[in-house]
Amino acid sequence: MYLSNTVNFRSFVFDTIFVLAIPIIAIATAYVAFYFPQYFDLILLLDLTLLGYHHVISTYTRIASSKLSIVENRFLVFVLPVIVLAAIVLCAVVGSVWLIATIYLHWQWWHYTRQSEGIEKSIRFKTLSKMNGSDKLSRLVFYATPLATFLFMSSKDHATFLFMPVKTLPILPVIANVLLLIAACLFLFWLFLQLKEVKKQKISRNHFLYLISHHAIYLVAYVLFDDITIGWLAINVWHNAQYILFVWHFNNKFSDGIDRKHFIISWLSQKTPSRIFLYFSVCIIATFTFYSLIDVSIKYLSNYTALPLVVIAYQAVNFHHYVVDSMIWKIRKSSIRRSIGIDGKTE
Repeated sequence: MYLSNTVNFRSFVFDTIFVLAIPIIAIATAYVAFYFPQYFDLILLLDLTLLGYHHVISTYTRIASSKLSIVENRFLVFVLPVIVLAAIVLCAVVGSVWLIATIYLHWQWWHYTRQSEGIEKSIRFKTLSKMNGSDKLSRLVFYATPLATFLFMSSKDHATFLFMPVKTLPILPVIANVLLLIAACLFLFWLFLQLKEVKKQKISRNHFLYLISHHAIYLVAYVLFDDITIGWLAINVWHNAQYILFVWHFNNKFSDGIDRKHFIISWLSQKTPSRIFLYFSVCIIATFTFYSLIDVSIKYLSNYTALPLVVIAYQAVNFHHYVVDSMIWKIRKSSIRRSIGIDGKTE
């Protein structure tokens, strides 16, 4: 299935990591956690500290990395966090931890799926990939797998998620199984059509492999594991690592020279190995500093073991990130297309 004339999204090394290595590592991580449960806490800690929190902070390189970006996004930086925090506090008062955990479980599914679609479009446009069949069919299949697999997971009526009480959608197992079968049939029909394009070398290798990984990760996350938290680990690692690399790729719009209006991020984004290392080091340090301040604040306000306060603080940051992402990564915006190298390639 290798296409000799494929066009890279960025480079051979980047694309190999982005399209192949990340989903493989994500799935492998979940299986390691499943077969070696004694290491689950360590794996979860590494995922959260190196990827999860880091990917949230990556958002702020878009909206708060310079005085100009802060001014341009002042509502997102100063007003929205207060609104989100107030909403989370209200949820805690009304339903306690279970309501926040339930919102997170369902919102993260939608957030991950929307990010995956945006990345799929970016790869498709950049690599000039042409899929077989109508756009409506491709979009239907793309969303059918996440929806059917998530509903299948919901039908198992899980009581806890990430050590917190949770409620899933009340769907009968027989209905979930039927929906999963329909999604599988749609996928196989779609795959049959795409394999024809593979032979004709009309669909790019990277685009095709990304689409396959998209379906595979949802199957693993929501169907193949009975433990919802183990399954979530796979899709969370995939999503976090994907986002971090995509934002770095976006920030490389500054790589041809220093932009005085965005001095720090443009200086960090220059195309040298040492600057790449420095970019990710600064992001990790910023992540550690930001979340350490949250932890110190929580300890000052109450006993750190007071779970509701911890959940409120961390999920307020997380949900703010979800809202911001839905607003700043519109592929239809010409400025976004130019920054990731797909301007003029949306047809």
